[in-house]
Amino acid sequence: MIQTSPFIAPAAYLLAIVSAALLLRAVPKIARHLQHSGESRYASIDGLRGYLAFGVFVHHSVITWIFLRTGVFEFPPSNFYSMLGQGSVALFFMITGFLFWSRLLTQGRQHDWLAFGVSRVFRLYPLYLPLMLAVFVTVFYLQDWQLKEPVSQLLKQSLLWLTFDRPDVNQYPQTGMLISNVTWTLAYEVFFYLALPLAALVFVYRGNWRQVVLCLIGIYALYQLVGWEHSLKKHFLASFLGGITAAYWVRRPQLVAWSRTTLASIIALAALALAFTAFNRAFKTAPLFLLSLFFVIVASGNTLFGALKPRSIRWLGEISYSTYLLHGFVLWLMVQRLPLLLHLDARETWVYLPLMAACTCLLILISSATFLYIEQPGMNAGKKVVQWIRQRQKGSKHLSEKVAR
Repeated sequence: MIQTSPFIAPAAYLLAIVSAALLLRAVPKIARHLQHSGESRYASIDGLRGYLAFGVFVHHSVITWIFLRTGVFEFPPSNFYSMLGQGSVALFFMITGFLFWSRLLTQGRQHDWLAFGVSRVFRLYPLYLPLMLAVFVTVFYLQDWQLKEPVSQLLKQSLLWLTFDRPDVNQYPQTGMLISNVTWTLAYEVFFYLALPLAALVFVYRGNWRQVVLCLIGIYALYQLVGWEHSLKKHFLASFLGGITAAYWVRRPQLVAWSRTTLASIIALAALALAFTAFNRAFKTAPLFLLSLFFVIVASGNTLFGALKPRSIRWLGEISYSTYLLHGFVLWLMVQRLPLLLHLDARETWVYLPLMAACTCLLILISSATFLYIEQPGMNAGKKVVQWIRQRQKGSKHLSEKVAR
């Protein structure tokens, strides 16, 4: 089947990398940003993000093509194209586990939980809110602006979307498919963020047994609360353990030194290739082990023979959240709505492949713009909010001291 041709992914990646390289040349602001962020301690992970986010796009492109031809949303028959989505998500979870557990181990009880909480809100929502608005507007546009639900029900649907759930909006069937249902992963990320302080008390700060028991109960309660609508799956959560393992791995100089050898590069690529070709689901013991082995080597600073170093790849990594969050909606517009307007049959190979190519270029362009003008200002706003809260706290403390005198 053409949908599972091994040439689709390399061609799409090449087009994305070329698009990123052209943007680096054309937009000085991007080059300056990369130069400033080039000192990242985990530069290899920054490069990996770019491959992963775009891999999810390719995965959903193949699924969409299958849907257009069969009317059914299902995983691609190819192990590779199936794992390109699932394996990428598993590695994203590992990155989250690694970065935040590493910070915990480094900072210990000095960890700034206020800054952590505020930064997570300002990382996820500045881009998500416009996307959510676009989904709601699209639904009402497709329904000729008719209100088919009571306002109270619509408000409930809005609140659920704000928590990254995807109920049908205004009776529009499978509303989540407008964005390829990508927000399911954000619920897992949120659970990890909320559980992190409790996990720190158990495994890093190590209080008394009562504290440990209460924290474990709290983690279980969060597990039930975050997954109340659609229960969180334990085998998905297991992905975070690969990242936590890597956080301990990189603290052993002898392991890091080995991980940067040529042999380690070969082992990492072999583990990745085996995971992506021998399995069609990522969230099982064997593929998760292989992906974790790959990840600990990359987290140690291995650039996989330089594949994670190019500036274009690093830029794809910078815009990975935009790419991940927006690609479903861009894909829906380009390959499901645009052909209807142009009276084209997207089921035809000669129609779908050029549309996918155009979608690739457009996605990189849009993601670059949203990173520069939505994501980055949002992150900066989060830092300012933390500073404002700190100033208010200091002011309250000085006032209390004066009153005490």
